[in-house]
Amino acid sequence: MHSNKYLRTIALYKIAKGFALVFIGVTLLSLDARDAWYQTVIEWLDEELMLPHGKVFHWLLAKIELFLLGDAVRSTGLLALIYAVVLWIEGVGVYLGKRWAEWFMVIATASLIPMEIYHFLHKPTIIKSLVIAANSAIVWYLWRTLHQKEQSEAKER
Repeated sequence: MHSNKYLRTIALYKIAKGFALVFIGVTLLSLDARDAWYQTVIEWLDEELMLPHGKVFHWLLAKIELFLLGDAVRSTGLLALIYAVVLWIEGVGVYLGKRWAEWFMVIATASLIPMEIYHFLHKPTIIKSLVIAANSAIVWYLWRTLHQKEQSEAKER
């Protein structure tokens, strides 16, 4: 019973992360109104800063436009939505006590740790170290719980 409380906490954590990623994904995908938004920013900068003829001003606006109109934003939004579905499958399955979901969560979470470490080594931050620690703890706990379940089932046979 003790492990169920922790497994359900982990499941709720994964479901919450899924909702956060849906918010991010929908936001990134709905930037189709960015032309109007971009024009509004240009007009505001023109009125407030009165620098429309400066080279730095044009360079900065070109960089912002390239980012907002690029495919990277749309791709990131789509990937966020796909990963949200994966997190929801993990979370709901584990919350319902499905063994396949527990193994799926171990494999999916463990597979991301090397990439998280890679990003941490290039730009270390406290947040990145906390994410690595949390995901490592989740993988260790789930693996240990699953291993104990299998051993107890083997003894019962």
